[in-house]
Amino acid sequence: MRCNNCGWVNPDGSTKCEKCNTPLQNGGSNQNPEIHKTVRESKPFEPKGPTERTIPETIIEPNPVANPQPPRTKPTEDLGGTVNPWGRNAHVPTPHCILKPVIFPGEDARDVPQQVNIKGDYNELNRQMLDPDNNTITSKVQATLTHRDGKWYIQNQSSQKTTYVYAGEPVEVKSGDIILMGDRSFVFEED
Repeated sequence: MRCNNCGWVNPDGSTKCEKCNTPLQNGGSNQNPEIHKTVRESKPFEPKGPTERTIPETIIEPNPVANPQPPRTKPTEDLGGTVNPWGRNAHVPTPHCILKPVIFPGEDARDVPQQVNIKGDYNELNRQMLDPDNNTITSKVQATLTHRDGKWYIQNQSSQKTTYVYAGEPVEVKSGDIILMGDRSFVFEED
């Protein structure tokens, strides 16, 4: 039984509206098979409107074919980022940067380590990765290099505090910045 005051649909046999506690007409029986809805022609939240009229309620059935989802596909290759589950080839590129060793004055170029290619959002830098023969760089974790919001940040992790730019808190690094780790300098270049 629909309440004539608030429009709430109450179970058959109810004598008062469950929502607004208004007495229901016809003792709770639904004698009119047509569903009606009460509409007030007044401002919202007014206690009682000056004029009321009853209009038939329109029921709209959902269309199951209105928004079909494309079939899910499994990616055939690792794209290095997030893949759209609906197979639209959406791809988030993996962040990438390079650490290039600086040649000391008088140092033989053959003794300089290779450049280090960094990929991913979080990277731990250590001796093995940067310069395997350099004991001034820790073998554990010298520093962390992270990528957030399109920017790179470096943070010291060594117990000897030998990572410069000293990075006690994350510090943004940009192409051309020089980073000293142990006694080896590296030029940071964003790729």
